[in-house]
Amino acid sequence: MTQDYEQLRLQLAENIRLIRSVRNLTQEQLALMAEVDRTYVSQIERGVGNPSLLVLCKLANIFEITADQLLIESDALRRVLDIE
Repeated sequence: MTQDYEQLRLQLAENIRLIRSVRNLTQEQLALMAEVDRTYVSQIERGVGNPSLLVLCKLANIFEITADQLLIESDALRRVLDIE
C-alpha cells in the first residue's frame, strides 16, 4: 500500500491533535516545549503546515513516542498509547 503526501499530512495532523489532547497540553504549551511558534503547531494540526524532520523529532520526544508513530493510523496509535 502506498500513501501520498496529503494522506500523511492529514494523518500527522490528526495524531498530533489526539496526543496533545490526551496529554492535556494546549497548543501554546506544546509550542513552547518544541521551541516553535504556537501558530506553527496550529498549522500542523490543521494539515496546512509542513513540519521539518527536526520538528517531528521534537514532537515525538515530547510525546515520548517515535517519530514514525506520528504517521501511523489513528487506531494503531491509540493502541500504542493504550487509549480508547
